[in-house]
Amino acid sequence: MILWVYKKIRQTFNTAKEHSNLKEIKMLKLNAVIIPVISFLLVALLSGVSMAAHAEIPRITIDELKALIDQKANVTILDAQIKEIYNRGHIKGARSFPWKSGINDYDIRDLPKDQLVVTYCDCGPGETDSSDLAAQLIDLGLSDVKILKDPSIKGWKKAGYPLE
Repeated sequence: MILWVYKKIRQTFNTAKEHSNLKEIKMLKLNAVIIPVISFLLVALLSGVSMAAHAEIPRITIDELKALIDQKANVTILDAQIKEIYNRGHIKGARSFPWKSGINDYDIRDLPKDQLVVTYCDCGPGETDSSDLAAQLIDLGLSDVKILKDPSIKGWKKAGYPLE
């Protein structure tokens, strides 16, 4: 669509150039910048909305996760951020499990298969890394996997919940 808009602007610009209408040429030059920028922003916004990837995987709120921890429920919490960020502070009890594009059975050999696994990152509304990690875990046979809902670790910290 953006390419079509660009072609139409270019075509109109060339037509105006042939007729030497300076005012129309200036307006078209302005449109040639504004329309692609607006189109790009719309695409970025819409893709951000659709990036709430893996909507089929259940989310868990920070308050729900905190309640499970307080109840001493069997839950494994995986921090999908890089190790350096994990080391700066993570949910108490969380394990570092940095996102990568292709985890395998060896990577998950130490994860309990019979309890809830919660993944989280600091990616914002799309929970991109944690949702992709959760999907990979499910593909490898884990059945009880949830994603910590945005605001994820930021909300956890803001709520004053325990960190390590």
